[in-house]
Amino acid sequence: MAHSSYKQLRFGFQPKLQADFEGGTITSDGGLALIREFDAQKALTGDVIGCMRDARDSRYTRHDIGTLVRQRLYQIVAGYEDANDADRLRGDPTFQLVAGDGSDCSLGSQPTICRLENSVEWPAVYRLSDQPLNWFCRHAYASDKEPEELLLDVDGTDDPTHGNQQFALFHGAYDQHMYHPLCWFEAHTGLILKTRLRPGRDHSASFLVEDLRHMLPRLRRRFSQSRILVRADAGMATPEVEQALEEEGIGYVLGIGTNAVFKKWAAPRIDAAGRRYQRLQKPVSIRTSFRHRARSWPRQRRILVKIDVSATGLNVRFMVTNRYGRARDLIAWYDRRGTAENSIKELKLDLQADRLSCHRFRANAFRLQLHTLALALIAYFRRSVLTGTALAQASVGTIRVALLKVGARVLRSARRIRFHLASHWPGQNLFLLCHLRLMTAPT
Repeated sequence: MAHSSYKQLRFGFQPKLQADFEGGTITSDGGLALIREFDAQKALTGDVIGCMRDARDSRYTRHDIGTLVRQRLYQIVAGYEDANDADRLRGDPTFQLVAGDGSDCSLGSQPTICRLENSVEWPAVYRLSDQPLNWFCRHAYASDKEPEELLLDVDGTDDPTHGNQQFALFHGAYDQHMYHPLCWFEAHTGLILKTRLRPGRDHSASFLVEDLRHMLPRLRRRFSQSRILVRADAGMATPEVEQALEEEGIGYVLGIGTNAVFKKWAAPRIDAAGRRYQRLQKPVSIRTSFRHRARSWPRQRRILVKIDVSATGLNVRFMVTNRYGRARDLIAWYDRRGTAENSIKELKLDLQADRLSCHRFRANAFRLQLHTLALALIAYFRRSVLTGTALAQASVGTIRVALLKVGARVLRSARRIRFHLASHWPGQNLFLLCHLRLMTAPT
């Protein structure tokens, strides 16, 4: 360890300054106590732990399954995505508090966490994947309130792999070895509903219909008066997906790839747009639609056409829909899919959900669920506790830096665990407001 080799660290810019790693019991993540209080009130990680089955021999275990799951989950929330960090953090008082009972007993080590990840069976992974949807049905809206509509955004994303992971296959469209997770979000709330880990070579639409039909009964029981709509990117417009959506009575707009028929129909419109741009030297936009029936379709469907010509060049997109309305309005509605893309960025960049480095595919599927649940946990905290504050629309990374990463000196006694938070921390007022809201929240 670094501090065993260097007792005193000196700095050239200030000769008076000396540093060491002997400051005592200090934590850098004191703000996690707010998340843990919210979690306890809503019983969120309690649901997660209820999905697990501990098949270990109790004679040879030191940490119960609930402590290990919370330890791993809260480390992800705090930005410690690598299980190796557990070796350093197992003695951190904040993680001992949010994962266990607050005692100074060490938490799980990296080998213990690794054994947990590799011991989880598929039924538990499937139960975990249902939890974000369960939380949505229970907490997204008041129990007596139903929104006019639920808007489901579904998208796939690439997860590059760099080792000998099972089913880490080469995907030609992404030009890399990867996994291909599938992600579902509700657009109006921005809340995540479900993720699924898929092998790298899986088609964009793989398991989409299966996930949809798994979620619909629960959504319709809870939101019986709400209509359900779906938006998805081009690779997901398959005959199977379109037929399933229509059978379920769901309105949709799906991006769809081009073909010779589409190109022929759009060619004169593209030429007209190009000539108009040359004449006006201003961006030109055309939004229109036509009816088309592919050989694999049982009937004609409406194709939306988006043509943009500007100084940056030509952009042509096609979408298939079963919805009524003006083409311009439907295309604009489809283009607002950016909410889901931003949430995927949070999942991958702020919560490092692409750190799926276990050898076993099943262990990586479990890891993805932990990262998904970490995103959901912070999203519900943001929606419930941070509303009306400067962080109401903030990303996970911003919330972490502004509210969770606060240093504290920790004092223990037989009756108390005291966190003396940093006196000059800029986030004091926001912390106090969040604490007040949590303490006065209805039970």
